[in-house]
Amino acid sequence: MNPSHEKYAELRLLISQSAGGSITPEGMQRLNEILLNDSEARHYYQAYVHTEVILRTLYTNEQHLFDPAASNTSSDQDYMEALRQLAEIEKNAPALTIEAPKPEKVTVKMLKIEKPPRVINKFSLYSAIISAAAAVIFVFIYVKMAPKAASQAAMITDSMNAQWAKSGYPMDVGEYLWDNEGTRWLQRGTVKLEFGYGVEVIIEGPAEFELESTDEMTLLSGRLYAMVPKGATGFTVQTPYSTVIDLGTEFGIKVDFDGTTDVHMFKGRASLIPGSSGEKDKGQELTAGQARAVTKAGAVQNIALDKQAFVRRFDSEAGLLWRGDDIDLADIVGGGNGFGTGTLNHGIDVVTGGFCQDLHTVWRESVETGFRRVLASELVDGVFSVNNHNGPIIVDSVGHHFELGYKNRGHWGYVMNGAFHESDNVPRHTLVLDGQLCGTEDNPAIGMHACMGITFDIEAIREQTPGTLVTRFTALAGVSETIGNFPEGHTGKADFWVLLDGEVKFNCRLHWQDGGSPIDLPIFPEHRFLTLITTDAGDSTGCDWSLFASPRLNLVSDNSDGSI
Repeated sequence: MNPSHEKYAELRLLISQSAGGSITPEGMQRLNEILLNDSEARHYYQAYVHTEVILRTLYTNEQHLFDPAASNTSSDQDYMEALRQLAEIEKNAPALTIEAPKPEKVTVKMLKIEKPPRVINKFSLYSAIISAAAAVIFVFIYVKMAPKAASQAAMITDSMNAQWAKSGYPMDVGEYLWDNEGTRWLQRGTVKLEFGYGVEVIIEGPAEFELESTDEMTLLSGRLYAMVPKGATGFTVQTPYSTVIDLGTEFGIKVDFDGTTDVHMFKGRASLIPGSSGEKDKGQELTAGQARAVTKAGAVQNIALDKQAFVRRFDSEAGLLWRGDDIDLADIVGGGNGFGTGTLNHGIDVVTGGFCQDLHTVWRESVETGFRRVLASELVDGVFSVNNHNGPIIVDSVGHHFELGYKNRGHWGYVMNGAFHESDNVPRHTLVLDGQLCGTEDNPAIGMHACMGITFDIEAIREQTPGTLVTRFTALAGVSETIGNFPEGHTGKADFWVLLDGEVKFNCRLHWQDGGSPIDLPIFPEHRFLTLITTDAGDSTGCDWSLFASPRLNLVSDNSDGSI
């Protein structure tokens, strides 16, 4: 019960009147009605009476205020009878006559007047003590039950395409969110909140949530991903049917509109307590790699961890939204960040190092060896045409070089986000590897007709997604089997190379009838550059329609402390 509530003020007045003997029959009836129908009022009245009983023991020589049985019962009727007796005794207490003593004269120059002794009604003193005790109780209840002062709970540190339901409060980046502003509704987009002690929470719309304090929030519906540093252990997320208390973690929570909850643990440990508020069941500990579903009935079920169910990192300036998926190198070739922001069938000119939109596969004879920096993308170190007539080929910006055992001059087309070929006597068509169309949204590919190369800056890719590790490079290398549809007497054979910091880690020679060759290479933190090269196998570049299908960098959270 809120002490400022009108009903509570009325209860205080009625108790005071009853204790003082001034309550009317109507007031007594109203007091009785409140106590019989309001459990919180009865608790308050009980505290009042118990205080009176404690104080009564200080005056054992006074007449008893209550019937002896009254202090041993908790019924509403007995409390009412006790109060009635208190009022009756106060009303019938005999008045005491206080005689004023005559002042005594003294034989001094100054007249000294002694204050006459005063006979005090001990019951009046007793009533005053009870009133003081009641005041203490009122203050205690008010402090415990009064609404707390509003305080800053979190700050919006980033936002991407966020649209909020009208709330009357500022919701821009840099604004503080307070703990008394009720339910917020993020209709769409993504926001990042920073709580106390460095706790970061990413919320995806649509979502409804409330901020309780600097270390607690409630998710009513939607998705969130929490990153809690070790120094902030104890950050709590309430849901309609569960509570998650972190123990130094990264975890994701999804709450459906009916309140059912999924909890996915990506790092560290957390305590999951099923049940709605006031009906919590015994909790269980979750560790990295585990996931649980909590039903409305409080039942906990094992489910599979979904590594891509939540936005785990995002940067609005870079247009980055990372859900735990791998880096698509073909997307980077198309001018993107590796997460789908590139443009299909765009690419890079190995002669200039610039991005191109109007691509067509034409023969270019390169008479000089030259590595070209790609200045328009921090994620691509550079490109080059494989021409080793003048010596080793420089493959990256720090000078690592590549030596080819046979002479090679010239190339066709561009390094492209896509896979197609066209020439004077071959119509433009999509390349195929192992029966699958390549260079599509579902099956991305880097088209690299012999003879050319591209180098990616792995360190820049790491910096784009802080808190992650690049662990592997995977792809499917091969020559398009569509060559069989256009017989021109060419072999359709090429060599494929993969280098890490200038050192060859993969090499194979493939004919168009061989199908694809899988590539799976570990990448360690010390590696800086990844280079992909195609050459003509020492014969000619005719029909060397080469490609790297599904070229990906496996990206995971920094698992030095057990994350997924």
